Order: sequence, then C-alpha cells, then structure tokens
Amino acid sequence: MPVVALSQVNGEDLESVFHQEIECWQNELFWDYRPAIALIKKYIASGSLPGYAIRIPAGTVLGYCYYIINEPVGYIGNMYVLSESADPATYAELLNQIVGKLESDEKIRRIESQLFAFNCDLAPLFKYHRFNVIKRHFLSRTIDSVNDSRQTPASPPTVRLAKWQEMFCNGAAEAIYDSYRGSPDHSLCHDYQSLQGCTRFLRNLVDNPGCGTFRPETSLVALDSDGIVCGVLMTSIIDPDTGMVPQISVRRSHQGRGIGSLLLKTYFKEAEQHGIERVTLSVSEVNQRAHQLYLRLGFNRVRGFHACTRP
Repeated sequence: MPVVALSQVNGEDLESVFHQEIECWQNELFWDYRPAIALIKKYIASGSLPGYAIRIPAGTVLGYCYYIINEPVGYIGNMYVLSESADPATYAELLNQIVGKLESDEKIRRIESQLFAFNCDLAPLFKYHRFNVIKRHFLSRTIDSVNDSRQTPASPPTVRLAKWQEMFCNGAAEAIYDSYRGSPDHSLCHDYQSLQGCTRFLRNLVDNPGCGTFRPETSLVALDSDGIVCGVLMTSIIDPDTGMVPQISVRRSHQGRGIGSLLLKTYFKEAEQHGIERVTLSVSEVNQRAHQLYLRLGFNRVRGFHACTRP
C-alpha cells in the first residue's frame, strides 16, 4: 500500500481515522483526546507536521504517523491505523518510513517513542529496528470521597507542602533531575538525563497539552526545612472528571520518608474538591518501588504500553 507524506493529505482524508482513535483514547484511557487531534489537524493543514499516511490505491487513508525533531532527538508521535486494517504489516510500513527518515538525518542521535498500541502489538516492530523496549503500565484510581476526605496525610518532619507557583520551576526541575539519576527510568527519556532537559520537560508539561491540560491549582511541591524543593507532583486534566499525574518525583536524599505518599494523598483530597472523580498515571514495570506504592494507594492497572528508545 502506498505511503505518502502527511503534506499530501488533509484533515478530511483522516477523519475516520481520527474518529476511531479518539474513541480508543476515551474508552480505554478515560482521555478526551479531541484537543490533541485538533492540534494535529491544525499542523497538518499548515503543512508543518512531518510524518506519513498510508492509503489504499483507491485513495482511502487507513492510518498515519508523525514525528517531531528536537536535536539530537527524534520523537515518534502518534501512530494509528484503522482497526479493520490494523495488522503488523500495515504498521510496519509506517514505522519503516519514519525510522528511515530519522536515520537519514545526521543530527539525530537518538529516537524515542511512547505509544499506546490500541489495536496491534507494536513492540516487535520496534525491536526489529533495534529499539530498547520498556514495558509500562497506565494506572487508574477512583477518588473515594468518603475515605479520602477522612484521611489527613501526616507530613514527615521538616517537610511542608505548597501549591505550585512559577517560582518553583527551577527547584522542581532540579528535584526531577536528581530523582532520575541512577533510577530504572533514567534511560527512558533524553530529557531526564540533564538538568536542562528536565527544565525543558517541565516547561512542556506546563505549556503544552501532550499530557493533558496543566492544573496548577492541584499541583504541589514539597519543601524541606531550608525551603529547597525536595518533591514535586504535577497534575493535569485529561477529561472533565479525570485528572492525571504526568510527573511525581522525590529527591534521592529524601526518598523513603513518605513524601511521595504525602503528595499523592494530598492530591486526592484536592482533586475531589475540584470535581475530579478519577486519577491516572503511568509507571514503568521495572520501577518496582514506585509501582508498589501506587498499588498500595489504590491504583489499578488499566492497560500496558511500551516506551521505545534507540540511542
């Protein structure tokens, strides 16, 4: 089947693909993905979104993928094929094109992707292209209005919580960077491997809708006795009644003191006050310490997905 550049199709050509993809995000992840698709449509219409579409000879578009370059990293974004045509061979056509394009760029030294494979197992396709594939889990927890409101989280000595403010950005980036050094997730993302990258990552959470719409009113930082940010919890909204924790980090020197539990339990109470009925987050399977914490706090596994990296 022909694979063409995204610049050769338009939003109407992809309408049935987008419609089905939106249903998958909503039904399986409680995520209203319409704002993200609207943004994708906007960039396709302007011809500024690099990527590919696959179509049958009659012209019907079956699926698409796109990528973003932030040197020295190439990020593979959405990749979705209509379920009636979703098979490894069809997805491989798209992935082969996008990997080949990124490989040909001498400035790209690393390729990353985190994809929810709704209708096809994509892990073998990435492994074929020599990617490191890390299993992750998307978790969900229903807000228990009665029990959560009764629990008053105990703050560890010398630690206090504060609502998110812009003045905490640098300290929060430092805490995120410190938390990933030596952790199982250090290799997951290029941004985690430098303070500059963590700052960029944090700004993306605040400014861009990739992980939902940022909510400063329920985001928190933990401060030690010197006023240093020792923990951070960033929150967003992915549906009117569903919140998300796209980032939670605690400095290594402060881990094991209950700060992560304090941040989450406080968020549960704040979320309930803002009409949130469900909270979601993601965790790597190899990060057993964090994984077990989330399960103890009432999260349940919704579905698995993979983070794929190739240095």
